[in-house]
Amino acid sequence: MQPGGGGPMIPFNLTSEKQFTTPGDAAVFYKSLGWEPLVLPAREKAPKGKWGTVVERTDEELFFAYGAVSNVGIALGERSRGLIDLDFDWPEAARIADLVLHRLPSFGRPGSPNSHRFAKGTVRKNIRYQIPSSAKNLFDADKDTVLELRGDGLQTMVPPSVHPNGELLRWNDDPRGAPDEDAQELERYAGCTAFLAVILNRYPRSPGNRDSVCLALAGTLVRAGFSDEEIDGWVKHLAGLAGDEEADKRGKAAASREKIDAGEAAWGLPTLCEVLGIEPMEKTLRKWLGDDGDGVDPNAIVVRPGELPQAVDRAEQALIDNNVEIFQRFESLVRVARIQTSAESDGIKRETGALVLQTVTSPWLREQFARHARWARKQKKKFVPIDPPSETATAYLARVGNWRLRFLKGVIQAPTLRPDGSVLQDKGYDPDTGLLYDPGRTEFARIPDNPTKEEARAALEVLKRPFREVRFGGEPHRSVALAAVMTALVRRMFPSAPLIALDAPTAGSGKSLLSEIVCIIATGHKPAMMSQGKSDEENEKRLSSVLMAGDPVIVIDNCDRPIEGDFLCTMLTQEKVRPRILGRSEVANVPTGSLVIATGNNIELAGDITRRTLFCRIDTGEERPDKIEYSFDAIAETTETRPQLVVAALTILRAYIVAGRPKPLKKIGGFEQWGVIREALVWLDQPDPELTRELVMAEDPNKALLADFLRLWRDVFQDQKLSLSEVGRMALDEGHEGAQAIINELIANTNGRVFNTRSAGKFLRKHMGRIAGGLILKAETDSSGIKHYRVFEVGRRQEEPNPSDSTPF
Repeated sequence: MQPGGGGPMIPFNLTSEKQFTTPGDAAVFYKSLGWEPLVLPAREKAPKGKWGTVVERTDEELFFAYGAVSNVGIALGERSRGLIDLDFDWPEAARIADLVLHRLPSFGRPGSPNSHRFAKGTVRKNIRYQIPSSAKNLFDADKDTVLELRGDGLQTMVPPSVHPNGELLRWNDDPRGAPDEDAQELERYAGCTAFLAVILNRYPRSPGNRDSVCLALAGTLVRAGFSDEEIDGWVKHLAGLAGDEEADKRGKAAASREKIDAGEAAWGLPTLCEVLGIEPMEKTLRKWLGDDGDGVDPNAIVVRPGELPQAVDRAEQALIDNNVEIFQRFESLVRVARIQTSAESDGIKRETGALVLQTVTSPWLREQFARHARWARKQKKKFVPIDPPSETATAYLARVGNWRLRFLKGVIQAPTLRPDGSVLQDKGYDPDTGLLYDPGRTEFARIPDNPTKEEARAALEVLKRPFREVRFGGEPHRSVALAAVMTALVRRMFPSAPLIALDAPTAGSGKSLLSEIVCIIATGHKPAMMSQGKSDEENEKRLSSVLMAGDPVIVIDNCDRPIEGDFLCTMLTQEKVRPRILGRSEVANVPTGSLVIATGNNIELAGDITRRTLFCRIDTGEERPDKIEYSFDAIAETTETRPQLVVAALTILRAYIVAGRPKPLKKIGGFEQWGVIREALVWLDQPDPELTRELVMAEDPNKALLADFLRLWRDVFQDQKLSLSEVGRMALDEGHEGAQAIINELIANTNGRVFNTRSAGKFLRKHMGRIAGGLILKAETDSSGIKHYRVFEVGRRQEEPNPSDSTPF
């Protein structure tokens, strides 16, 4: 803004010696940052009179509040969005801060170029790092204060003010870059800066014991909890500032840390003070480094009233810094656990060695906070070690949506493919997919990046070997078994995958064995086995419990009732579900990245499950298939050759992908991306697994029941359009046995004891427009909103033409 003109402020320019046109321009600029400008007299550091009351001004009023030679001040702390001023009184402190606190923007004057740095946060009113009276005579310094942290209740003079000595203040960095800082961390690094400034002041100016000083300095900083990289950088920087010709050789943090970790003697602060002749400073320096000499780790998280969020922030950072395997998974925190002993609970059985996800509890999290960070509380003017307060774990668990931990989609125990077709085969967490790869002790050969079709054919023969003596009901059924193995390995590559139904006419045919082979190849252990629930609700809770645990393969074993249910249908076609959790009443978002297998004798599928299922039938042709003797132990061989089988399956898929997916097939609705499995098998001249899906759909019992009902309606009512009320009245008349039969069917299909038009209407709406047995149900709504139903033969004209609508052509 120009005086009297009301124009815009001149753009902020760091290259200009005079960065603002006038003090008023500067004040308006600072106000735009959320800082509160104060009017200071020319060449003075403090405002005249009281300034405790906030004065609200428009930009124009603020501009004209400053004279041409006024100085500009800024109110610190809450009045300026938590602004903190680090004021370096010793030039050594300012020079050390160039490295230790370089991230904070600085300003100063020609005689002291970086005497101030700004940050944002919350600190006590004024923290002063001051030389005690007993040690003042040890230093060649004009001031006792090395540096200050200044916050609430204070103000500071800023550019373009003129210092009382006539020097102009200017910014060296853009003040808009002042970062948010954790108060405890800022105090820690400020204390370290003051400590290093004292050492720089006393650093030997001639060769002799410089190496001893640097060794003791490194040992002191290691014990203070700083990293080797930080320590070596600071020691070399300090030595260079002191004119040490061998400054680049002075960083020796790793050697000091190795001795300290081994329990060996290593020089530290007492030796450092002795060599420099500043023994009276030892207690003060120890305090600046955060150690009061009471055995409390200087990096400890200090618990103070009103600072719970800051304590929780530091606890989370400790988990991140120590690579603790805690992950976020939608609304929950989870950890990975390996089952030590096979066990069965709530109808679900898992084998030894299985990796599962367990929800993090508050007591367990509190223990991790204690393991990976030290905690302290001030008591009688001293800091004492404590355990993490329980509320820190509770507060952290409640930070849903604000965790900074890695997101975990699932755990895999074998290499896999990413959605882009690349191979994931390096151990550990993969940020591209959110998968944690933990192969245990198993070593896998590298999957080739560009396998050929011939290599894929050879791999297919390897993959077929575990099934070489299985008597499938046809080659398409063998293709389903191969597809199951490949799907289990790359299931999390797809948002959805079909149900695999393993069926046989008699018990003992090897259905469960086949499901175990599939899972052993994918995970190295047998699958999570669950029994079929007696209701949809029970099935939902069991399935959701397994999904929460992250099992890659789920087997619903020995199904003796029709397989159906809305939750299972959703689980097969959606990337996540919101189930009711077993043993609890709430719902939660859960990924569905599991292959679902169902086994049973003459499996019966019903409803929408039929179109979501691939059928694999084993037919030995024997009355007692359990008496058949095979030439090899399938489980033992699969376990032994698992690494080769995994590489073979992924080689097939990788070869097909790098070939450009040359065998596109018509997609199955709901499983479009999964289609690459089918295509790869057909590319290698194997039958399409989808052929078995047609068999499933043809044997849908619900469809057969619907066909019988539609045929009955058509036989009884022919082309009549009838409401349910009309059908009910007709059933009451003598001679309308057909109408009564319709009513009886509607009662049976709505689980009622008497005819109810609302329940019957719901049943009919569910099947509206569905073709069964060559018939289809349609409805028309009259002007009063009542539906009239009619059954048509598919292919027959559904409406007779209206003569008045006929045209001459």
